Amino acid sequence: MADPFPLIEIEGPPRDRGLSYGRQAGEQIARGLKIYSDSLARPGASAAALRYLVELEAYDADLVEEIRGIAEGASQPVEAIVALNARTELTAWDSQPAADECTAALAMPERTADGVLLHGQNWDWRAACADSSIVLRIRMAEGPDILTFCEAGQLARHGLNAAGLALTANGLQTDNEFVAGGIPSPFIRRRMLMAGSFAEAMSVLLNTPRSSSHNLMLSHSGGKGRSEAINFEATPRDVFWSFPERGLISHSNHFKHPIALTKVTDIGLLRHPESLYRDKRVFEHLDADGDAITTESFERAFADDYGAPNAVCRSPSERSDGSVSATVASLIMDAGAGRLWLAPLPYEGAHYTEFRLDP
Repeated sequence: MADPFPLIEIEGPPRDRGLSYGRQAGEQIARGLKIYSDSLARPGASAAALRYLVELEAYDADLVEEIRGIAEGASQPVEAIVALNARTELTAWDSQPAADECTAALAMPERTADGVLLHGQNWDWRAACADSSIVLRIRMAEGPDILTFCEAGQLARHGLNAAGLALTANGLQTDNEFVAGGIPSPFIRRRMLMAGSFAEAMSVLLNTPRSSSHNLMLSHSGGKGRSEAINFEATPRDVFWSFPERGLISHSNHFKHPIALTKVTDIGLLRHPESLYRDKRVFEHLDADGDAITTESFERAFADDYGAPNAVCRSPSERSDGSVSATVASLIMDAGAGRLWLAPLPYEGAHYTEFRLDP
């Protein structure tokens, strides 16, 4: 059984948050940099990271100050921490870079046994990242506190905040990625999780130039009749949105919106055709529980092993680049209660640990 992910808590102004983060997570940050060392050591990688730093400074100077603090606290160069936050862009040295293979879902309060909104995801990526990932509890000087699961050194990945917002993301790929001037996804996700309202979080996504494509599933928990959820298929040029169907949303790694299917060339689906059934099977698992969906329903859905290793719960499989892909973690959230459950490497047997926004 894999050990639970470590919990790190940070607080204060941006520089202080970063220093504390880097000092506490220095070992995990070093592991993460080693995972991506081949790509990040290639000529031009450091220079590209520093160019991103200039663009990010204009986007959000406070977050850049936090990154500088992380670097200092972890005794790493600042470009290394930028690289961890822009790793999708900076590891894309071949013509078909790999994207995170994930399956996400949510159930609205009218479909759950306890009348709460449940939101979760299986994160499929390099199996080694189980040793470089953390849970980060952020006590914000301004705005809602945040609980996020991420690779150490990143500003955010999946998570929730004290305003009842929850966010998950899935990789998408088109033939028009990595647009100059675009902002890497971890910065956008952190800004969305810093939002105090559903509308503010949506505005962050819609008004930020994006460097690459991602699917972002955003929800707000307010109880029956007071909750909302929207799924966004975002490319560097367009955003396509959809709403719950029968009180459920599921999404994996292919475009689903009918207009998106006519506008974009989905090269991710060519690489990962099993995305079609992963999405379908998770929806069917949850739908089968009627209006009595629970966290156990999500656990069963995310444990589905049909088509293994190319399954919802992905068992280790070697990629063409030699890295090993697997389900790094299974995540379930009840943002209204500020609760998050995580199971590392669930293909070994899912053992969930609960983390709370307010311990």
